[in-house]
Amino acid sequence: MTVGQLQMLRSGPATGADGPGALPRPRTEEAGGSGFGDTLKQAVQSVDASQKEADQQIQAFVAGEQENVHEVMISMNQARLHFQLMTEVRNKALDTYQELMRMQV
Repeated sequence: MTVGQLQMLRSGPATGADGPGALPRPRTEEAGGSGFGDTLKQAVQSVDASQKEADQQIQAFVAGEQENVHEVMISMNQARLHFQLMTEVRNKALDTYQELMRMQV
């Protein structure tokens, strides 16, 4: 395949639509996709919300407003699992970054 054929596949048909043989176009923020930073921010906010919910459940139980200890324990375990998952994702991201930094160019 020549460079000209590759460029023609990349540009697609003259109508601008992607054909079956066209290469995928890079995603942009305007295309409606959320970036990695936004996804990470939402995940951290979700973990924070679960931690706050567990704290509220504990405070309500101590104050006598919540009588069901099972719901309090479930809320605490969910918050703990969310935090552990976030920690493991962070560890994997750091490992990946360190591996990329060790690569020789």
